[in-house]
Amino acid sequence: MSTSAPPRIERPEATLYTPQICRGLACLLVAVYHGAALIGSWYGEKPLLTLSNFGFSGVHMFFVISGLIIYHAHRHDVDNFYRVPDYLLKRLVRIYPLYWIVFIVSGGWKVFANRMEVGDFFLNALLFTSSKSLLVAVAWTLAYEMVFYGIFITFILKRSLGMLVFATWFVLVALNDHYHFANLIGLNLINTLFMLGLLTSATVMALRKQLSKNSRDWIGIVSLVAGTLVFVGTACWYILLDDPKLPVWDNLTLTLGFGTGSALLLLASVSARLEGLWKRQRWLLLIGDASYSIYLVHFFFQKRVSNGLRSLDWVPAGEKTQAKALLLLAVIMAISIACGIIIHKWIEKPVLAKCREWLKIGGSARPHDHPQAQRATSPS
Repeated sequence: MSTSAPPRIERPEATLYTPQICRGLACLLVAVYHGAALIGSWYGEKPLLTLSNFGFSGVHMFFVISGLIIYHAHRHDVDNFYRVPDYLLKRLVRIYPLYWIVFIVSGGWKVFANRMEVGDFFLNALLFTSSKSLLVAVAWTLAYEMVFYGIFITFILKRSLGMLVFATWFVLVALNDHYHFANLIGLNLINTLFMLGLLTSATVMALRKQLSKNSRDWIGIVSLVAGTLVFVGTACWYILLDDPKLPVWDNLTLTLGFGTGSALLLLASVSARLEGLWKRQRWLLLIGDASYSIYLVHFFFQKRVSNGLRSLDWVPAGEKTQAKALLLLAVIMAISIACGIIIHKWIEKPVLAKCREWLKIGGSARPHDHPQAQRATSPS
């Protein structure tokens, strides 16, 4: 009989750094997408040409990350209906306070000067929609986040109920994509990205518990390479297709391509070696930490910086070239990202901490309170 010891299975780590890196990447993709389009509209030369056209894919990645983080942060709440109030407070506090601040500054204040309809004010402020136009351009994605948060409650009530509801949701979304019987955000194809993120999170947790460190490292590296190839390949397909009329939010190829690519990139978090690598990337983690602030405010600042450049006549004179367009993009990107980070540090974090203190809901779903362990607790 063999006396050799079985391979040592390490305890799954609480912190996930890969999602934070991916959040930073997703945020930069969206910011470049908006920035390049903005410069192209008034300068006449679009920086990066068509290479920036797939920047909307940052939203696909955000949704997959959101599904992963929600399960990771609240997996211990599953099958415990007493945790529903705490779960709801955490989700609402994570989304609304900063959004309301940005919303008021962006133009919500006009309701107090009778320059904005009260009904439209509340549509913007509460439901992330509008009868005219959104004051925070990216707010429409938050409506999808809230739908997902609401449906995830079924898992907290009872695991079996959650599995049944999510399976039914997936079937309805698939049928609606084929037959188009309802124009509801909860039934749009892009919702499958949340489900994919949730499945990825469950897979990561299972692999961390069952496999050795060496096996997880190999899976993580292969997943990282595969995810990069799938994501970039989907982007190349879209660029080469060159069809501006293609509906990017309910296209099956784009949803599967960017969604699967994002899920594979996130699956790389099973690797302790890769997690250790990302843990040392302070600037990338900072952008990931500040991604919600950057996401909400980047377009606001990009527009004002571009207007300032034009009014001060700082736009490069002479022939319009890619080099000059890239210089303009670098300026508005640097300023908008920096403003987002400042808002994160001086507004988002203090407001979030104060709200959690008032509501007594705690600052983290982690089993420990080390500062580095807080990074992956805030969902997109």
